[in-house]
Amino acid sequence: MALGLFSSLRARLLAIASLVVLMFAAVAVAVLHNAFEQAARDSVREQLNAQLYALLTAAEVDAEGNIYLPERLVEPRFSVVGSGLYAFAYDTDGGNVWRSPSAISPLVEPSAYAMPVGSTRFGLERTEGGTDLFTLRFGVAWESAEGEQHGFTIVVAEDLARYRAQVDSFRRNLFLWSAAGVGLLMALQLSILHWALRPLSRVGREIDRVERGEQRLVQGAYPDEIRGLTRNVNRLIESSQRSLERYRNSLGDLAHSLKTPLAVLRGLTEEDGDADRARVTLAEQVRRMSDIVDYQLKRAASSGGRVNIPPIAVGPVVDKVVRTLRKVYAERGLHLAVDVEQGLTVPMDEGDLMEVVGNVIENACKWTAGEVRVRAHRSARGVELSVADDGPGIEPALARDVLRRGVRADERIPGQGIGLSIVRDIVESYDGEIDIGTAVAGGADVRVVIPAP
Repeated sequence: MALGLFSSLRARLLAIASLVVLMFAAVAVAVLHNAFEQAARDSVREQLNAQLYALLTAAEVDAEGNIYLPERLVEPRFSVVGSGLYAFAYDTDGGNVWRSPSAISPLVEPSAYAMPVGSTRFGLERTEGGTDLFTLRFGVAWESAEGEQHGFTIVVAEDLARYRAQVDSFRRNLFLWSAAGVGLLMALQLSILHWALRPLSRVGREIDRVERGEQRLVQGAYPDEIRGLTRNVNRLIESSQRSLERYRNSLGDLAHSLKTPLAVLRGLTEEDGDADRARVTLAEQVRRMSDIVDYQLKRAASSGGRVNIPPIAVGPVVDKVVRTLRKVYAERGLHLAVDVEQGLTVPMDEGDLMEVVGNVIENACKWTAGEVRVRAHRSARGVELSVADDGPGIEPALARDVLRRGVRADERIPGQGIGLSIVRDIVESYDGEIDIGTAVAGGADVRVVIPAP
């Protein structure tokens, strides 16, 4: 139960803040209570001190050293029995030589508190009747006419009833207002926490909407402390979406790449030829299909980085693609002219180069009237591959559109419209360029440039 409660960030912060408030309130109450008690004691002492000096002013001592005070004192409570305000006079031997009419019982062991002349002492004492009193003792000496010193200890006392009533009243009010203050602070803390954590709740709701497909990314404006979280969440979402799209595209690319080897195999089933030649062709195309599957799986799992790739010869790859396409389009009697610079290499993965060359030349074979020219050479821009045909060509307005996935120049020609988009994706991953122009023969001229050192 406790673990479930404190699994909430709001509950944790509220518990910590509440503990701090309670500790502060407890310390504050203790300090205020002690301060009030001390102030109340100081007030009692000041009052007793004033009463003491009033008694000293009214007191008289005769020649024999006896002390006298008037029956009616300035403070009426000295004359009322049990009023709570009492006065005593003791000689140097501790004998009680005078007490106010209000005092019924003398103090316990008064001799133990005999005071030197001029000194005072404030503290708690008890009467023989068991009453606790605040007492203020003062040692005083009168000199007779003969020069003899008569010492006395004057004691003014007040019971604790008023003091305790004041302290109890203050304590009740202190606890009441402290409890109200703590409750108000707790409510204020809860409101502040709700306001401070509201952005987190909004982030949670937005992520739920993203999960349900109601929105693509976390879009709200958030405080600096949360902005980094939302930015990273969006990056994660975008990365996941790119990965999903890459896998989907790879499946389409795989299907598209397998079309040519399957067409060759289909052609083998429809012709009666040399069995040994058919076996060689079959083995070559099966190996090609296996390479295509491995390549597309690797490409789907990759993040698109291209670094430290050894150069690969362009000529053998072009020759392999041309041989395959000649078999596929044997019925049309196409003429494929190849001009590849001797020793030309390009820093590309072999599977990527095969995809680029294969898709571009196959696309030309689909549209050509009979002749396709393949040229590859090195220029100042890098390695350039040009594939031109004598077909109907592509209008300049559609030249960029056909490079997008699923866009086809003519719906009457069979296909999926992803061949040139595959080429564009691969070429751009190597920081290369692809564009479509018009060939000398009037057809399309697809030019690919791959930067090369």
